[in-house]
Parts: sequence; structure tokens; C-alpha cells
Amino acid sequence: MKRSGIFSIVILLVCLVTEGQAQGVGRDNRPDSPSTAGREVSLVKELKLTEAQDREMRRIRTVYSNRILKLRSEIIGKSIQYRDLLCDPASTEESIRAKGREIEAIDTQLIRERIDFEIEMRKILTPEQFQRWYSAMDQQPAKKKTIR
Repeated sequence: MKRSGIFSIVILLVCLVTEGQAQGVGRDNRPDSPSTAGREVSLVKELKLTEAQDREMRRIRTVYSNRILKLRSEIIGKSIQYRDLLCDPASTEESIRAKGREIEAIDTQLIRERIDFEIEMRKILTPEQFQRWYSAMDQQPAKKKTIR
């Protein structure tokens, strides 16, 4: 039982680290965030976007931000359920593993959404604009994730 308990904790840590990295990659996608608003204005100027590109970029960001936020919320909820299962002596190994697989599946969806978002951005930007946009996104500092 000790081995499966340690294995479960390792899975939880991997999921939490992966979630933290995903959040770092996604950055602050809230449209009402002051830092996002300022960043968008400077990015529009730097990339020299057309009005149509700017409009499409905002639409894509909103769509994917909402999807990513929903998936992150699901991961947090499932992680809480997972911890509850771990702490409950009546929980079976299979139920703990099943919850871990649910978290893993959502995390996979989260990664796919990020990939889809970047592909959509490539479609509306010129190759030069995309390179500058991607570099700007890569240079932004990731938020520190607090350990719960």
C-alpha cells in the first residue's frame, strides 16, 4: 500500500506541476486585466496589425481563454476530489487511479487547446508577425504558482 500511496502522490505532483506550467504558458488571459490591456495595445503597435487582424486576434483570444479557463477550473476541482480520495481510508486504489486519469485527460485537453490557439494565431498573422508575437509571449514572465 505504501508503494501505491507514493505513486499517487507523485501523480498528483506531476499534475500540479503540469497545471502550473500550462498556466505559465497561457499567461494572464483575462480580458479585463490591466496588464493584458496595456500589453495588447503595445503588441498591436509592435506587430503593426491591420484592424481585421486585431479584431480576429481578440476574438480568438477570447474564445480560447474561456475554454482554457474552464479546463483549468475542471483540473482544480478534480485535484481537490483526488486529494479527498487520497485522504479517505475507504477509497480504493482503483478510484484514486481513475481520478488521476480524469485529471490527466483534462490536462491533455488543455495542451491541445493551447496548440489550437497557436495554430489559429498563425493563420491570421504574417510569418514575421507570428515570430514577433510568439517571441513576445515567450518573454513574458510566468506567474509564480502558490502551493496549496
